[in-house]
Amino acid sequence: MGKPVFITGYMGSGKSTTGRKLARSIGYFHFDLDEEIEKLLGKTIAAIFAENGEDAFRNFEHSALVSLTHRKNVVISTGGGTPCFFDNMKLMNESGITVYLKMSPESLAKRLLSARVKRPLVENIAPEDLPAFIRSHLKRREDFYNQALITVKGENLDFEKLLAAVKEAL
Repeated sequence: MGKPVFITGYMGSGKSTTGRKLARSIGYFHFDLDEEIEKLLGKTIAAIFAENGEDAFRNFEHSALVSLTHRKNVVISTGGGTPCFFDNMKLMNESGITVYLKMSPESLAKRLLSARVKRPLVENIAPEDLPAFIRSHLKRREDFYNQALITVKGENLDFEKLLAAVKEAL
């Protein structure tokens, strides 16, 4: 025990919810990377994107991730893009256990439709175009996500199976 556990996956895949539940189940602390960035900068992710742009956000995100990789007994729910920038996926794999919550583009689109205003990357995409956007975007990100040590199906997540896999990896 001790190594950090990183929950990765596309936006809307349930990283924060799963991360909190997993942390409680193994007696770890939970950190949501986006929430940590918001606390640090005193503004929402959407405001950071709007005011500073995605590149600046990714720099903030990388710095926050690096600072959390040195912690013990933590579960970290990453942002959907976190594994895809800098050497973040390599960094997470070298410092802890990585979990990919894998979901279909259709399932992700259903989840994201109700929360689109909170998601800077999809807030301006028409509902009928969302599945195609996600399919294309996911295709570019999946190579990073697939580097995770543990991959679980996000739809109807079998939490006990995930918990057993994480405990075994720790």
